[in-house]
Amino acid sequence: MESIEKVKAHYNFTTGDVENLKQLLPLMEKHEEEFPKEFYGHIKQFEDTPKFLKDEATIKRHQDGLKKWFVDLFSGEYGTQYLRDLERIGSAHVKINLSAHYVNAAMHFVRLYCLKILEKELSKDSSEGRYLMKSVDKILDINLDVLTSSYIEEEIKTVFLSEKLESYLIQFANRFSYGLNLILVVGLAFMGILVMGLFVYDITHIFTGEIEKGLLGTLGSLLMLWVVIELLNTEVKHLKGAKFAIKVFISVALVAVIRKLLVTTLKAEALETQLSIILIAAIAVLGVIYWLTAKAEKTE
Repeated sequence: MESIEKVKAHYNFTTGDVENLKQLLPLMEKHEEEFPKEFYGHIKQFEDTPKFLKDEATIKRHQDGLKKWFVDLFSGEYGTQYLRDLERIGSAHVKINLSAHYVNAAMHFVRLYCLKILEKELSKDSSEGRYLMKSVDKILDINLDVLTSSYIEEEIKTVFLSEKLESYLIQFANRFSYGLNLILVVGLAFMGILVMGLFVYDITHIFTGEIEKGLLGTLGSLLMLWVVIELLNTEVKHLKGAKFAIKVFISVALVAVIRKLLVTTLKAEALETQLSIILIAAIAVLGVIYWLTAKAEKTE
């Protein structure tokens, strides 16, 4: 938790607010005994109240604590000790597993209770009353901030063994992931070189008299080269922070099936003919998926 001075600065809690609250102390002390009763009347509606206030000793101790906390709101002493006391109260709430929702609801009641006193003791339309209430709002907001911070700190302790260890692991994972992406880029570049070799090999079929096989093989190699280029470009963009492009990987499957179909058409066996029909159906399905994915990414 930050220092009390920083907390007060964030809420623009000035010396004027301190004087306003000290001015209200005699008035609020008149309601010191009444406040716990009103407070208990409010929290009776909470279904979990009996679970936390089980016996008379606990209730008496809690009411005494409520009276002290209420009067301290207007004490004018808001230093480090005041912060430590609030942190202690917050930790106590966390230890008994009191929901943060009840803390917020209770603070809402206290705010309305103070407002009711000011409206009763001062003129309802008094500008002085509104001015004083602003200071009350600030000190209640500071209290709620510190109390709820205890829940956040406890949650961090529960989920993570060490904040420093967590930071180190996340940093290591990010660097490791980046390293794997670099390896993937190198691998794709090497794959591009291999596809270029396949392209040259397919062209040689043209010069050996197998023109049809050479043309279809060359076309398949070019399609594979196009896929490698797309994958390489996508990965480079991803390293620069771009989104993951799913349609590129669909295009890889699409191109692989198209190339298989081109190779299959060179054969005239009945089995190959049946396989060609299956491949055509697969191309149609992948084509529709690619179109829908591209449309969705464009809309997004």
